[in-house]
Amino acid sequence: MKPSLARFSLALFVALEIALIVSMLTVYWLSSPVAKLPQAKGEQPLIAQQIENMAQDVRQTARLIARHPQTIACLKTGAEALCRTQAANIYALNEGAQIYLVPTQTVDSQAAYSAVLPEAYTHLVTPGQTQATATSSFGLTVSEPVRDGNQLLGHVVLIQAAPHLQELFDSLPLPGGYLELRQYDNAGAFTVVQRRGDENLKTSAAATLLPLADTPWKLALWPAQSHASLLSYFTVWLVLSLLLAAMVWLMQSRLRIWVSEDLNAIVGLVTDIRRQRVRSSYPVNLLEFEKPVSMLIKLAQLTVGKQKQVETEASLDHLSQVYNRRSFEARQSELFKTLTQGWVHSLLIIDIDNFKFVNDTYGHDAGDQLIVQFGAALKTHLRGSDFVARLGGDEFCVIFPNTPLARAIELAERLRANLPAVLELQRGVLHRLNWSGGLSEYSHKDTAENMALSRADNALLEAKRSGRNTTRQKAA
Repeated sequence: MKPSLARFSLALFVALEIALIVSMLTVYWLSSPVAKLPQAKGEQPLIAQQIENMAQDVRQTARLIARHPQTIACLKTGAEALCRTQAANIYALNEGAQIYLVPTQTVDSQAAYSAVLPEAYTHLVTPGQTQATATSSFGLTVSEPVRDGNQLLGHVVLIQAAPHLQELFDSLPLPGGYLELRQYDNAGAFTVVQRRGDENLKTSAAATLLPLADTPWKLALWPAQSHASLLSYFTVWLVLSLLLAAMVWLMQSRLRIWVSEDLNAIVGLVTDIRRQRVRSSYPVNLLEFEKPVSMLIKLAQLTVGKQKQVETEASLDHLSQVYNRRSFEARQSELFKTLTQGWVHSLLIIDIDNFKFVNDTYGHDAGDQLIVQFGAALKTHLRGSDFVARLGGDEFCVIFPNTPLARAIELAERLRANLPAVLELQRGVLHRLNWSGGLSEYSHKDTAENMALSRADNALLEAKRSGRNTTRQKAA
């Protein structure tokens, strides 16, 4: 299958359409809230990072307390006074937190801490703070082991209230359309402890769960509804596709016109070459055609110039440099066809007197020189519209276009008066120029092209019989 502008335009449209669809899908995906939900810890929303940072701070605090020498001494000796003193010191440095020092033999597992600590171990808390509660409805419980070397002495249990989490939920950017903070137990059940956004979004899409390290919590995120629906995206795609189609069609139409005009210019150049009349320029529209057409013009000018030179040489008599008999017959044929349109043309046949004497006396070089100089004299003293040819030997013929016989007689006499009387054929060889002529007129009654030539030839014979160096005419 050959390529064409239509196929190229179709391929261009398909490529642009694919690029448009990919771009639209990319914009839709990037503008979708689902695409913005974090998939890795490094992409967590700010609120998740803040909660994890808080948990790490609580864990670090519990770790420092567990490694403190007085904490180790308290659990190792079991001295109540020492334990109360340490608990008071710890509480003074961690206001807002509940801290318990739990010997190992009391609690077997961390799972029991949340159930028994607030009532069973209040004697370890600083007096006056036994009934202290957090201002928030939830908090973070952290347990850290207390060791003396490899010996496990007990645990430090730190319950950190989180009164500032509500502020986080109210002030930090919302990563989705709806957000829940869930607290999970060991059985996998959860309680929603904080929420924010439009809860109706829970029915529109599945939640994205983000576990929060070092906490029993997870963030559940639901995407916001996209402001741009699929229908609106389809409408935009359809409009852009129509614009692309119109643009490609206009481009193809314009390109087709340009190519057609440039090809017509090349066809015109080829036609002009056949007619041997190449112009200096052939304007084209496309830059790609300029250089080839410019080269073609130069080649055409050289070709036409050589053709004209060859045709000119073929149409001229090599000796006299006037037209030859073939050119005379072609010109006579052209003029004969115009007689039916009312045009009138005349014909003069010339014969150089005493030409044989010149050849016999001075040689053929002198005779040739006489032919050359006589032909040059005829071209000099005839009108620009007159046609002069050498028919052979010393016989010449002059056609007077658009000239009746009476006017041709006047032109013949003027020619006789203007031609030089003497010609120098060779150094020291002078020849008196005399010639005899026969005139006739092309007639619309003539049935053959040479009938006027025949009458002029008869008139020439009469001029020679009457003593030469004169002109006779013969009407149709």
